[in-house]
Amino acid sequence: MYSPTYLELKTYLQKELDLQDETFITSDEFMSYFNEAVDMIEAAIHNIYEDYFLTSSPLTISSGTADYSFPSDIYAQKIRKVLYNDNGSLKYEVRRLKRLEDILYVDTSDLFAYVITNSSAGGVKITLYPTPQISNSNITIWYLRNAKRFTADTDVCDIPEFTNVLVQFVRWKCLSKEGHPDAGQAGMDLERMKQEMVDTLTARVPDEDNTVLKDTTFYRDFDDWRFGGGFY
Repeated sequence: MYSPTYLELKTYLQKELDLQDETFITSDEFMSYFNEAVDMIEAAIHNIYEDYFLTSSPLTISSGTADYSFPSDIYAQKIRKVLYNDNGSLKYEVRRLKRLEDILYVDTSDLFAYVITNSSAGGVKITLYPTPQISNSNITIWYLRNAKRFTADTDVCDIPEFTNVLVQFVRWKCLSKEGHPDAGQAGMDLERMKQEMVDTLTARVPDEDNTVLKDTTFYRDFDDWRFGGGFY
């Protein structure tokens, strides 16, 4: 799918609205309109079809270090899975500790688990338990990322399926600021296009596979104290 650059989108609208030599709407303001549109579309996607922005990043751990930064582009701390794979016999899901008191029972030989912390000094971190005694890049974080904002003319649109909604939002913002008589119609067109976007996202299923997977985490967790099951 073709993804236009910011320059292409900007040039298209400036020509359509006869804004090439316009100073009433500055370059910075024009870009801010596009980024407002990205924010709007991003919110709709995350509310309806989060996996649109599903991605992964390796977490490099160091011996003696428990706290690690989130991926820089993570959306609202939304981690989908944390997986450990040493490309050998050790493969497992790094689970989030459900009860903070379970930290008291962590042994240095246990499989990794994690807690999300947010201190005033270090900010948001993933804290591993037990503290790693090894250094490697065997952990992968699967998470939901932010949509990319426009910062330069060469930046490519990150949501090409909904470029029409993006452009319509900026068209409406420009017409509204200029007090153009077509601003009202542009706003109504935008609402219609937003609804079409929502309908598209609601019906979207990866690979046309709409099978509902049975939740078996209770059986996996029952005998594992880290995840609130079993007895100790």
